[in-house]
Amino acid sequence: MTIPVLNSLWRITPRDDRELIRSYAGWPLSVTNLTELTTILNRVAITSTAAVTQVQQWIDEVENLEADYAEKVEIGTAHLGNAASYEGPTPGETLSRDDLKKKADVLEWDTSLLRVKYESGGAGGTAGAVLGGRMADLKGRIFQTLGIQPVSGSGSGMATLVRS
Repeated sequence: MTIPVLNSLWRITPRDDRELIRSYAGWPLSVTNLTELTTILNRVAITSTAAVTQVQQWIDEVENLEADYAEKVEIGTAHLGNAASYEGPTPGETLSRDDLKKKADVLEWDTSLLRVKYESGGAGGTAGAVLGGRMADLKGRIFQTLGIQPVSGSGSGMATLVRS
């Protein structure tokens, strides 16, 4: 069984639309799944160029949101959006001794600059919840437009053991 050729409206590089959609849906990598997904994508491409463009925009937004979040994790500020309250040093700021001077004639240090306080809404109002909700909405729009069904619980980090 060979996988059909993907319509040229879908991107193969630098991002492979088919592979991203397959991973969003939680479909296992198999010739059968790739054949079915390629057939669906080709059908959409033949039917509506605008739908292909819209799906690609949603894919780009999902990828950008994931990259932005990964960057926040890397620099250590991702937790700030998930806290109901945070008080501590300003994230990402490095203050010099000159920044801390309060008076020119008497040397006194302004330590209030070292601390910030953030307040946010409830658990649903945290940045992580909003981000997760937006990404789930975008992926849902992709699935609905393509008429595909994601694997139940995909993206949860959990796998189901299937015995033959």
